[in-house]
Amino acid sequence: MAAALTPSLRARARALHERAILERDLASFRRRYGAVLRPKPEPTRGTALLASLSYSTFQVKLEGMIAKALQFRGFDVVAAVPRDGALVRRYFGLFGVDRFVTLDDYASANGDVGAAAVVADVRTAEDLKQLRFHGADVGRQVLSTLSRYLHEGTVDLAGARARALAEELLPAAVRTTLAAEALLNDVSPDLVVFNERNYAEQGPVSDVALERGLNVIQFVSGFDDDTLVFKRYTAATKGIHPRSLADDSWEVVRGLEWTPERQAELDAEFARRYDKDATFLARWNQGWTREHSREELRRELGLDPARPTAVVFSHVLWDANMFYGRDLFRDQEEWFVETVRAAAANERANWILKLHPANVWKLRRDGYEGELAELRAIRDGVGELPPHVRLLLPDTEISTWSLFSVTDVGVTIRGSTGFELPCFGVPALTAGTGFYSGRGFTIDSASREEYLRRLARIEETPRPTPEQIELARKHAWGLFRARQTRFTTLRAVYQAVEHVDRPFEATVEVFARSPQELAAADDLGRLGEWAVDSRALDYLDRQVVGVEPRQL
Repeated sequence: MAAALTPSLRARARALHERAILERDLASFRRRYGAVLRPKPEPTRGTALLASLSYSTFQVKLEGMIAKALQFRGFDVVAAVPRDGALVRRYFGLFGVDRFVTLDDYASANGDVGAAAVVADVRTAEDLKQLRFHGADVGRQVLSTLSRYLHEGTVDLAGARARALAEELLPAAVRTTLAAEALLNDVSPDLVVFNERNYAEQGPVSDVALERGLNVIQFVSGFDDDTLVFKRYTAATKGIHPRSLADDSWEVVRGLEWTPERQAELDAEFARRYDKDATFLARWNQGWTREHSREELRRELGLDPARPTAVVFSHVLWDANMFYGRDLFRDQEEWFVETVRAAAANERANWILKLHPANVWKLRRDGYEGELAELRAIRDGVGELPPHVRLLLPDTEISTWSLFSVTDVGVTIRGSTGFELPCFGVPALTAGTGFYSGRGFTIDSASREEYLRRLARIEETPRPTPEQIELARKHAWGLFRARQTRFTTLRAVYQAVEHVDRPFEATVEVFARSPQELAAADDLGRLGEWAVDSRALDYLDRQVVGVEPRQL
């Protein structure tokens, strides 16, 4: 019998296996699309920096297509990649991107000198949250990284582990900031594009670019598999989720006539969004659930039909949501504990605590097997829940869509249910500003005291008016239909959830059959025009909203 592999040999064998998968994927992608993607026009207008800094081959393929849109507008594209990202460079090369920089090339030991003084002044998480260095939000970025790494909603810097990590991450963030300054001095880009900015190793790049007044654009995934969302990164949008509607965009969408056709489109979007088999994200978050009828839920959860039902849609307590908006509470864990306490004290309503289903796959991906942060928070901050408060764990079989049927009031900080529930005439209470608060269809509180008073009388919460319901529907339609960029030149293809391999979760198919056809593609042309020649905050699908380009 062969001897069992040691852990180190198993890790090496896995790494070789993953490398072989990626090499095969690269060769296949080159054979299929290299001749179409590699050619590029001579640059005539300036330089664009793709702040990639990722090992994800799927992200590189998406960024490669964005690079094509910029190349066709006359830009030379430079990619910032990880120091050991040789494979990433080869992927980028297939898109005609052949200039690369790494932050490590510009790092200086002087960063440790500046970091020492910065670390000495930090005593609490609030100190960390307020900390800025050369215009970069290094404190928030480090705090977000700490929360993510520790899987804790509340980070206590008095703890030895958290303090040690902070003293390691803060100098790294300072060094990254100084390196970003040197990199931008050298590359001198006219345009910067990035995907993720919320963590310590990458966040300072976009902040430094913004501090210099550069044209900076962020992109994130859309609600559907085949979509991306683009937002210009400015002082006005820095604290707003990139999927949001900027004020100008909201004015366009709010001014549209609400027709039966648009209502039908919104209905189809909701059906697709909560179909557990329709999109990759739905399969991740809802793949194990099933629909329950209103009567079935009332029976299974023991809901008193004489009382209204309030549902608390919790966030992933340790995720990077702290960047988007102003919170009424110190952090998401404090919000969760205080909300559960208020629920326990108000017996005049049924309460359901719905823990976020993304906990399931995020914790599995991280290899985390410890106690859920929410369960720890309830045990330490509240104690045993009374009978009128029901807890739904992240892996519950009850789908979120089914819960809507018994929800009389929704409670969140800034989760998507806050803009969805009012579309169905259900009021939503928020505990902080977000990408939809203040739009006229949510119940927003100015302080934690006001928020907690509303929870204490949640059974008195008024229903939205017909005007508020229409506003909510226009807003949701704007997010789903106008803010999502649907490409005709490319398509994202995701693997089945149970077969997702670590090297990549998805790939990109390209439909152009020649360099000339790619250069003439309308979708890439419109994206490049907005990125380079416009200063509109949002990239809206003007074909969907039906307005002139100058308005967008």
